[in-house]
Amino acid sequence: MSERHHIAREISPPARIARTAILGLAFLVRIVALDAQGLWRDEVDQWRFALLPWREMLQNFTRPGWNGPLYSPLLRLWIALTGDSVFAMRYFSLLWGVLSVALLYVLIKRLLDERTAAWSALLMALSPYMVWYAQEIKMYTWTPMLVLLALYALDRACTGPGWHGWATALIATSLAFYSHLLAALLIPVEVLWFWLHPRRHRRAWEGGVLTLALLTLPYLPLLRWIAPLLLIERETGFPAYSLGQMTTTLFSGWTLGISQGLTGGPLPLYIAAFLGAMALVGVAALAFRKRFVEMTQLWLWMLVPLLLLWLVSLRSPLFTDRYLIWTAPAFYALAGAGLATIHNFRRWSIVILLLNVVFLNGVGLYRQATIPIKPQFEAATHYIEAHRAPDELLLFQIPYNHYVVGYYATKPLDPWAEAPFSNWKLPDGSYQVDMAYVAGEMTKLTAGYNGVWLVYSEVALWDERELVKAWLDSHARLVEQQSYTGVTVYYYRR
Repeated sequence: MSERHHIAREISPPARIARTAILGLAFLVRIVALDAQGLWRDEVDQWRFALLPWREMLQNFTRPGWNGPLYSPLLRLWIALTGDSVFAMRYFSLLWGVLSVALLYVLIKRLLDERTAAWSALLMALSPYMVWYAQEIKMYTWTPMLVLLALYALDRACTGPGWHGWATALIATSLAFYSHLLAALLIPVEVLWFWLHPRRHRRAWEGGVLTLALLTLPYLPLLRWIAPLLLIERETGFPAYSLGQMTTTLFSGWTLGISQGLTGGPLPLYIAAFLGAMALVGVAALAFRKRFVEMTQLWLWMLVPLLLLWLVSLRSPLFTDRYLIWTAPAFYALAGAGLATIHNFRRWSIVILLLNVVFLNGVGLYRQATIPIKPQFEAATHYIEAHRAPDELLLFQIPYNHYVVGYYATKPLDPWAEAPFSNWKLPDGSYQVDMAYVAGEMTKLTAGYNGVWLVYSEVALWDERELVKAWLDSHARLVEQQSYTGVTVYYYRR
């Protein structure tokens, strides 16, 4: 029998039990703290976009600069079925996260073997990084699911006649374009996978070339505005990371999760070292078994998008780790190959390996479930509603956060206002406005109000010098201050 096992072959009862247990565990760790973290502005954005009029929502598919328009109508339909509570909306992401674990299992089983597939799926099921984004109202589990489906379908299409595999790969890849712009970086990965396929059917070239040609059609509306942006040097709001910094950021996220910066000590180093070592063992084992094609496919999946994004970012920085979340399964597959190798070499080692995987991932999962990481706007909103008089001004710095407070509020926000922006800069880097400008704006905003409630969060995005708060400190009396993770509420009397 060929080493690349057919996915449809009989599955042994222990393997069936392991597969079911992994999927059950994936669901459990995602649902247990699904609404433990508060909403942040990106999630509120997605909620707002999902409730736009249908005409406007559909226009976003061709609107320049709009990322991931497909997810909004999908979420809109989900909200119609379940409501728009935090739990309900995040459950939509949870479903795609669990399905991604299942798809990684069948893909790696097809590429390598059943045991490697089980270990890879377990790592992804328990990954604090993947769990975090399965608990967020964004497209960051939907896109990896589409990528996994596309790669699985591509591999099947290469091995035999028929159009079903090509059609699935075409549809999944096209949907991924409109789920996240950087999913377009999947195309070179797919081309290389096709080129390297060890058992490519003699007529696969026909399907491959046709599929690649057809992939250009759904991408053309996006390419009209993306191509000019890629050719010019521009400010994007993203930091200019080096390739090394990008790689380190991804590796830290994939191994430690989102809570990586919340604690010191040797444990984070051990977690990263353990999973990194397993990936290196996996690479060595695949090379020893002469599975060079499969090893290369996983490396290409993981590195090609990163390298292409780095090249684009040399002119217009675009990197943030979650944009490449769909490449993380390749790392878990390599680490899964390492765990499977040790498991095969010493059967009794399964207990030690399982304890390491469960405990080390469990540390990150526990922190993410119990430590407030996202801004605690729900608590801040409830405090304001309990203490604010109806005629007192609610002032937001940054202004966008009135949407977040509005989501949690049970009463109208009026009267409320947006604090002035003061971060305009001249070409030499000096500020374009000073305290005199802010003072004039604040005098107009607060006229007629004896009480002002200032909601303070991510202030550097709007007022790096904190001129708004300085003006309030000098023109009013601070009566109360309540601090929460990511947001502080100040109450001033004039």
